[in-house]
Amino acid sequence: MKPLLAKIEKPVLLLIAFICLTTMVLAQGTISGKLLDTTTKKQLDNGSVNILRATDSTSVAAVLTDSTGAFTTPVLAFGKYLLRLSYNSYATQYIQVVLNADHHQINLGILAMQVQANDLGNINVAATPMTVKGDTTEFNATMYKTKPNATAEDVLKKLPGIEVDKSGNVKAQGETVQRVLVNGKRYFGDDPKLATQNLPQDVIDKIQVFDDLSDQSKFTGIDDGNRVKTINITTRKSLSDSYFGRLITGAGNKGLYNAAANFSIMKGEKQLTVLGQLNNINKQNFTIRDILGSTGGPGGGRSPQTGVSGNDNSGLTKTIAGGINYRDQWGKNTQVAGSYFYNNLDTKKKQHALTENFYSGDTSLFNDQQSVANNLVINQRVNLNIETTIDSANAITIRPNISWQSTNATATTITANTRGKSGKISSSTANTSSEGKGFNGSADMLFKHKFALKGRTLSIDMNINASNNNRLGNNYSESEFYVQDSLSVINQYYTNKSNSNGLSAGFSYTEPLSKNALVELNYNYAITQNTADRNTFNYDSSAHAYTNTDSLLTNKFVNDYTSNRLTLTYRYQKAKLNLNIGSGVQSGELISNNKTKALYLNQHYTNIYPTANLTYRFSKTANLRLNYSGRTGQPTVDQLQPVIDNSDPANIAVGNPLLKQSFTNNFRLMYGFFDRANSKNIFATINANFINNNIVNATITNLATGIDTIRPVNMNGAYNISAFFNYGFPLKHPKSNLNIVSNFTAARSIGLITTIDKTGLSTTNNNITNTYSFGETVRWTTNLKENFDMNFSASPTYNIARYSVSPAQNANYLSTTFSAEPTVYSKSGWILSADFNYIIYSGRAAGYNTSVPLLNAAVAKQLFKNKTGELRFSISDLFNQNVSIVRTTTENYAKDVQTKLLTRYAMLTFTYNIKSANQQSKKKQLDMPPPPDDKNGNGPPMGPLPGGGGAPPPGGPPPY
Repeated sequence: MKPLLAKIEKPVLLLIAFICLTTMVLAQGTISGKLLDTTTKKQLDNGSVNILRATDSTSVAAVLTDSTGAFTTPVLAFGKYLLRLSYNSYATQYIQVVLNADHHQINLGILAMQVQANDLGNINVAATPMTVKGDTTEFNATMYKTKPNATAEDVLKKLPGIEVDKSGNVKAQGETVQRVLVNGKRYFGDDPKLATQNLPQDVIDKIQVFDDLSDQSKFTGIDDGNRVKTINITTRKSLSDSYFGRLITGAGNKGLYNAAANFSIMKGEKQLTVLGQLNNINKQNFTIRDILGSTGGPGGGRSPQTGVSGNDNSGLTKTIAGGINYRDQWGKNTQVAGSYFYNNLDTKKKQHALTENFYSGDTSLFNDQQSVANNLVINQRVNLNIETTIDSANAITIRPNISWQSTNATATTITANTRGKSGKISSSTANTSSEGKGFNGSADMLFKHKFALKGRTLSIDMNINASNNNRLGNNYSESEFYVQDSLSVINQYYTNKSNSNGLSAGFSYTEPLSKNALVELNYNYAITQNTADRNTFNYDSSAHAYTNTDSLLTNKFVNDYTSNRLTLTYRYQKAKLNLNIGSGVQSGELISNNKTKALYLNQHYTNIYPTANLTYRFSKTANLRLNYSGRTGQPTVDQLQPVIDNSDPANIAVGNPLLKQSFTNNFRLMYGFFDRANSKNIFATINANFINNNIVNATITNLATGIDTIRPVNMNGAYNISAFFNYGFPLKHPKSNLNIVSNFTAARSIGLITTIDKTGLSTTNNNITNTYSFGETVRWTTNLKENFDMNFSASPTYNIARYSVSPAQNANYLSTTFSAEPTVYSKSGWILSADFNYIIYSGRAAGYNTSVPLLNAAVAKQLFKNKTGELRFSISDLFNQNVSIVRTTTENYAKDVQTKLLTRYAMLTFTYNIKSANQQSKKKQLDMPPPPDDKNGNGPPMGPLPGGGGAPPPGGPPPY
């Protein structure tokens, strides 16, 4: 019986398994359809179709439409589903579908998509968080949730691929943002911080990231290599007739204070912004522009320690600043924009620097320097931009800029030079003081003409620039040399006048070769004259005056540079491919005239400039860019002038009139991919620079005195390579975004080191310095609707330095920063916030390896009917640990600098936000419940494609 049952059991089991499997396979189906524009009947390719489970809105699968707008889902189990259909600038749609045995292959046919309309009264329209338009990445700022009373900077911190450091400097896709536009126009010239730190978040509609090109390149469509990483902020259309602003006043212990105000009016094309700032808490909502050098003082030496920092909050700074920005349409054809900005910075800085100088031998030469400096810097700048469309074929742009600066600087520096850590060589005490005044002015003009034949254009550009800098000051120092048992005293008065005048002019002509190709002929002529006149007088004790001219430190030098450049470029463009390839030749003449020593030098240069730019778009969400360019670098007049600068008695600087221009070959690769269906991104950048005739410092070290004499020379073999990789994706619980960023740099610099021992014997060696840096950043930002906001990041960076001339000084050092910015807020208006940074230094000189925990905490209460007011109590640097430690590594030395910063203080601050009625009503709409896609946990897309291709903001010129 058992054998019979066994014989029957096996086939029965197989039959049952087959029936079950068949049932499972048959209990599956697919859904298909086609997305089409309701008005234009355009087929919407690369549209996003997300399949959600109807019971809990969990995402089951996601697909993109093909080139005809059609899609077919993967095989799905029978059940109820919700299809979420989305496309750039179109309203998101939801369709319920039931798959069963009777309907297992459902074709939805044509699915009409409607163009999204913004600002529809109280109707909440589902907006697209991110779009890609050509090479411009655009974010919908309203889809990224921030803390109350946030600024544009707070929004930028939320966007994938964008980094904002503690000083407010912005990077996008690994590159420094140098320009921030507002509604496509320059805002306070080219100062990014004046926009990012003053514009309130609730007036922002879109944020665009791209590589801006020169005005001429945007007109011709030919990339001239003058790219500027740019962010454009567009304001809400509903605010085209409105006003907004903010008033801040605060007081703290230690006599600290903070006051700021900004107010903007928008009325059609007319925009007016006024802002001001007054504080002594190291806060500058603008970028420092220093036209007299880092200190406004005597200069010279190596890495002077008396400079105004401003941007990194070094020292203790009192700030007075204010400005006005104006923009309007004059008549039908002219747009005018202009700004004036004033800033007054009074900084007190205390630093301790330890420099390890390299030379061939087993023992290092150390320079231990302590300094106290006071700097007063006053800046004023005016920027104008006038664009006139003469007619349909002709336009002209004029852009003048003027800036003035005055400085007053004093410093006391105590220096000790030792061989090893204890063998005394020399010591010095130096007192310097200086006053300076400077002026910079420039004007750009571009005339553009389009011929009747499409693609045939002519543009003429011209630039005029001039600068004038005058400084005077005193140097007093006492130096003791222990090996030679001698004492040296310097007591000098100096005047330093420098002038620069330049003119460049050129034209560009484009001629179409076919529908997709054109050729450009470009010519540029430039001439620059630099004059430096330095006079130094030693103190005459008998006359009680500075009457004795020091011939070694007195010199008048004139430098003239003239160049002619001719370039021919071919451009080919189709839907997916944009190729520019060309070559140019530049001839240059450098004439150096040392009038004091009656020395005349004439140098001629000829350089070939090949250029290549390729952009290939695999799809609307993936592209690849390759760029090559070459450029020359001219030595400055200070580098050429053969006069001694002894303002730092331990580091003597002298120019070199035999310097040649450098030439840099730059290679750049960028790749970007965005998975729109799953909100993931990958983008990468590789930059490589190879430099011929690099201008570096040659150092002569006297072991008997400990004095370094530094002279610029040309050396070959230098390069620097950097790589940046970003992978970003959304998290569902909690709703947030995660970015993982990798950075790598490799650099080689070559210096010349000469050592003079106690007997006077000299030894010269080339020092090859190889440095490597490996960095990893994990950045997590929440995107919750209300009550909680968090930005968190962890950033370790490992550095390696290798020196050929002195392997004993090879170093590995690590810097790690943990950062967290939590904010908790309630509907009743209470806000708790903190800003925590934990910085760990290791592998540095003794005394510079430390851990610095920095915690700022605050509690605030929003006031008044619409929460327009806020009263905040804050404590900065709660642990009283604030300090700055910076390491610098060059071809000749490694240097650690520690700077005293503003430590723990408390402050009570009142803020009032000024809002017009239409802005307040818009805020109410933003607080409405989220659309269904938020329930699924899929936040805004996580990654832009790298900006580039010179794509201007919407409304910019076409490729031809």
